[in-house]
Amino acid sequence: MNDPAVGWQIEAFRKSDELLDWVLDLPPGISHHTLEEILGYDDMSRPEGYPATAEQVRAVMNHFDVPADTACPLDDTKLKYYVAAFADTRTTQADTDPPGTSSDE
Repeated sequence: MNDPAVGWQIEAFRKSDELLDWVLDLPPGISHHTLEEILGYDDMSRPEGYPATAEQVRAVMNHFDVPADTACPLDDTKLKYYVAAFADTRTTQADTDPPGTSSDE
């Protein structure tokens, strides 16, 4: 899944009540192949959540130079983590000019 409209994020859920605690969007343009290498998964080609440990989350954050203070503290005893695909609108722009009319013509 190397589609520019697909982004990846880390989701942290509380183990106590399974509610979402925090989400961290990874930089745009990341391929599932890169995440497979970092996380040690064979196949991440489907848009779903893939379980991860705090150690794996740290490895992803380090690989993409995500500052540690961007996410809450990582704690396997209190949180469970997923690396998940989402529809990424950060890399797409709407075409505001009707076909055949361009502001730079």
